[in-house]
Amino acid sequence: MNRRRFRVVLPALLAFAPLLPAAVAPQGGQSPARKSGVVFKEEVDGLVGALTDDAKVNGWPLGGESVEARAKILAAMARCHRRYYYPGDVPAVTQAVQALIAQRRSDGSFGDATTTAWTVDALGNLPLEPRFAEEIAAAQAWLARGGAPAAGFDDAVAAVLDGVRADVFPQHLGADSAKKAKAWRQSRDGMNHAEAADALLRLVACQVANKKLDGAAASPVAAAWSAAQEKAFAWLLARQKDGVFEASYAGKTFPDAAMTGFGLYALQSKPLARRSAAEQAAIDQGAQWLLARQNADGTFGDNVPNYTTCLVVGALSRWGGPGVTPALAKAQKAILGFQNAEANGYARSDRDYGSIGYGNSQRGDLSNLHFSLQALRETGLPADHEAFQKALTFLQRTQNLKSVNDFQGKVPDPDREGVVLDATSGDDGGAGYYPGNSNAGYVVQPDGKSSPRSYGSMTYALLKSYTLAGVPGGDPRVQAAVKWIQDNWTLAVNPGADPAMGEKVQYQGLFYYYMVLAQALDAAKVATVRVTQASDDGKSPPLVVPIDWRKALRAHLEGLQAADGTWRNGKNDRWMEGQELLCTCYSLAALELCR
Repeated sequence: MNRRRFRVVLPALLAFAPLLPAAVAPQGGQSPARKSGVVFKEEVDGLVGALTDDAKVNGWPLGGESVEARAKILAAMARCHRRYYYPGDVPAVTQAVQALIAQRRSDGSFGDATTTAWTVDALGNLPLEPRFAEEIAAAQAWLARGGAPAAGFDDAVAAVLDGVRADVFPQHLGADSAKKAKAWRQSRDGMNHAEAADALLRLVACQVANKKLDGAAASPVAAAWSAAQEKAFAWLLARQKDGVFEASYAGKTFPDAAMTGFGLYALQSKPLARRSAAEQAAIDQGAQWLLARQNADGTFGDNVPNYTTCLVVGALSRWGGPGVTPALAKAQKAILGFQNAEANGYARSDRDYGSIGYGNSQRGDLSNLHFSLQALRETGLPADHEAFQKALTFLQRTQNLKSVNDFQGKVPDPDREGVVLDATSGDDGGAGYYPGNSNAGYVVQPDGKSSPRSYGSMTYALLKSYTLAGVPGGDPRVQAAVKWIQDNWTLAVNPGADPAMGEKVQYQGLFYYYMVLAQALDAAKVATVRVTQASDDGKSPPLVVPIDWRKALRAHLEGLQAADGTWRNGKNDRWMEGQELLCTCYSLAALELCR
């Protein structure tokens, strides 16, 4: 049986469960609270009673003529608050187990895949001892030969946990089944065994899910959703209209695909089960608005198509609703089409080979490339695809590492019109913006050539990109980037800028820097950054101090947050960081990874 989904859902709930309410719903129109303890006790008892009475009166096993219904009923009875066990608990259970065994076929199955899977589930959980090990093993082998995993009780529990929201709990998710159980207890007339089995299964799944939430609420695990994030989420939610965010440009304000994509991505940093129904509805509306506006070529938006498409892919892949799969497939094709490779007339000897830019045949850069590689992975493209291998050529040419960077050539100076630089690689392990180019200035080498200065946001983008492309942590390229990060660790500025360019340059792209820092270190599974610090007395050997970057970044961002829940770069508004909307999205994306 497929239990993978259940294992994924529960850790996510455990991470924020201390914030889940556990009391009875308050009065006065407030949001409902989760009931603790056993839910639907009377309803489960009543329905089990109705089913056992039905079997006794009509002289058939539990579930009537349906083997699948019988197996589901027994699987539920084994997990409910009464914990029915075979043998000798109640005659109805004993007879039902015997009836199941009688259905075994010569190939080991008990019918179709669904029926066989539920029978294995029931037999494996009812006995106090492995009485039916041979039957279970044969049935499991038959299921394995079929290839497709069948659902089981764990999946029923996972379905309940998937439905939990900030204002929806197991007590609500089993309400329809509870009504049916009450009606059948009052009168068995018209009771359908398949429906009754599914109702009992849902009620018991709600009991088990609620028990899981009780345990999570008592867990010492730190919450993954803080008051600072909630305040930012509320501010961001208020900026959308029907899930759509606006952008302002050239004195005009208009609905924008890029900001809607990034806004929805940031809103979805709030754990699914923490969202209210209204909050989720806004996200649903925004995602549907984006889907309806995908261009014929697979891109989104009217300007900077690659950048916009990557942002939208991030939002839609998280959402995962109807229509997403074909939309992501089209977007993947579009992003691959933007890569500067053979299909677009590029050769490996070309400076921009393997890169991706804003789209429309623009030159490539590391910023667009790391967004693109992330989007390609989110659309399901594997790390060993040739697009990632081609991207490695460009990544190496942005890294100041002479052992792998083969770029030398003329590049325009971005800050001095008409000036052309004779560029070559540095060797500190960090990265610039694109081969030979840096927004942090240049280092003039003894031979007169210029090396682009490595700086923070692009070095983290490099580390993230290497990881997305499947480069292992022990690779010299990754190790060199990590060393640069250790040597230049700071949250005060975007490090690496030439001091001669002035203090303001250190703050350009600061909140973008925070987001990419978190994404890169999380992707590369770096738990601590080992920073070398001088000894207090100035005489002893330097100390190597491990920095818990998640804790440090969370504290730093919370310290920068404005009273209204927003963030804004007040020291350098370059790259639109004077806008609260953009910086708040960057910050929420970063904080999500500070678990």
